[in-house]
Amino acid sequence: MSSETQPTQAVRTKTPRTLWRDRAFVSYLLGQTVSRLGVQIAGLALPLLAIAAFDATAIELGVINAALFAPYLVFSMLAGAWIDRSRKRPILITADLIRFAVLGLLALLGLMGLVDMVTICLIGFVMGTCAVFFDIAGSAYLPLIIGKDQLLDGNGKLQATIVFSKSGGPALAGVLAELTSAAHTLFAGAATSLLSVGALLTSRRSEPKPPPREGGRDMVAEIRESLSFIARNKYLSFLTVRSGVNNAFFVARNTLLPLFVLNTLNLSSTILGLVLGAGAIGALVGSMIARPLAERVGLGRTIVIGFGAGSLIQVLLPLAGGPQWVEITMLTSLFAISGCFMTIGNTNVATLQQMLVPQRLLGRAVAGMRTVTWGSMPIGALLGGVLGTVLGLRAALVVVVVGFLASAIWLAFSPLTTMRDPLEADNDD
Repeated sequence: MSSETQPTQAVRTKTPRTLWRDRAFVSYLLGQTVSRLGVQIAGLALPLLAIAAFDATAIELGVINAALFAPYLVFSMLAGAWIDRSRKRPILITADLIRFAVLGLLALLGLMGLVDMVTICLIGFVMGTCAVFFDIAGSAYLPLIIGKDQLLDGNGKLQATIVFSKSGGPALAGVLAELTSAAHTLFAGAATSLLSVGALLTSRRSEPKPPPREGGRDMVAEIRESLSFIARNKYLSFLTVRSGVNNAFFVARNTLLPLFVLNTLNLSSTILGLVLGAGAIGALVGSMIARPLAERVGLGRTIVIGFGAGSLIQVLLPLAGGPQWVEITMLTSLFAISGCFMTIGNTNVATLQQMLVPQRLLGRAVAGMRTVTWGSMPIGALLGGVLGTVLGLRAALVVVVVGFLASAIWLAFSPLTTMRDPLEADNDD
């Protein structure tokens, strides 16, 4: 590998052999976990609040989800370029504090009966903007606090908490909304942001100041450099495009899911939350499998297995029906298996990115990839809303599943199937 593309590691103190004994990592992981948990609590509470407040339709839920994810399309590249020039921890803390304020505001408005479509969309957009900065800064911060040889282990633990929060957050939100209300549930989401700030403030490891810009280049030149780096690498470019398409179908599915479970299957919000919570169990299993599987069959093949199986299992969703216990069994199986394999895939993708991308480009490169991979989410949200309105909920989910199946086939013929060592792979390009 040439020196031009060799990842660099920031100067830091020696990390313990076991990451659980590394206070900086544990503080980082705790902050990531509780903050993401709050985001997921709010992510389910928003559509439940809309359904309760003004009987939101499928297309209206699509617009709300589009507002949540639109900032990834609008701000990711600028955020990445700015984050590469800045210390990461203050950005994480600021994003948490803003998220606390807007969620608390929406909860109060909900209790006073002052919520409408515009209010939810505006606050959702602000939440999404905070998520852009929090997610990109979080990805760029991890390699600064642990060793390169610990990235797979660290990302495994991080991805487990991400999938746990994506499953456990909605599970908690469903139960809280059933016991209290969607507005009260938003207070729980807001509180997690303060817990995240407290966790991040406990870290005592100093973060080095980012190196000065080369030749006084502006952000446009830096963004162009990161996009060029992604385009030249066949593995990163494939994953970027494939994930963008796949994420659009995931958000289309999630847009339809509350109405499908509550109205079509006639299950309660508590059951909806508990079904989503099954993914947390799968995530824990996936986090334990991700590293040994990658060491056995290679990083690339492990990504294909994880994302491929996670896509194929989605076929169970539109088939759900029959007695209530059968519906619940099918849905919990879906989310448990999906949580396991998506954690396997995401863990190894994050490690691959951090190994192939130089540290000075990491924030911008992650932002460039997420402009596509997560920027497609508002399109998926609108797609789900339109399909649900035109075709009906179950038929719309059939269309979404066809997209997942096509994604799995695409993975089977990808260059990842022949890649083992990511550093050697980068040399081959």
